[in-house]
Amino acid sequence: MINKNISIQINGEPFNCSEPLSLQFLLNYLDFNSERVAIELNDILLPSPLFHSTYLNDKDKLEIITIVGGG
Repeated sequence: MINKNISIQINGEPFNCSEPLSLQFLLNYLDFNSERVAIELNDILLPSPLFHSTYLNDKDKLEIITIVGGG
């Protein structure tokens, strides 16, 4: 199996990995609580049930928005 480097953008910053990652794995790796974020992948808002089954591809653009409660 040939490893292909994957380069994505997360909130405008480059992020590289050596294999396809699920969105949920990436959120865990970056220490985000998946219940407190909104995710936009290539300008499409993703529902949280899709985080486990969505894999990131080369040149994807990911926006992670943290939801903060307050009053």
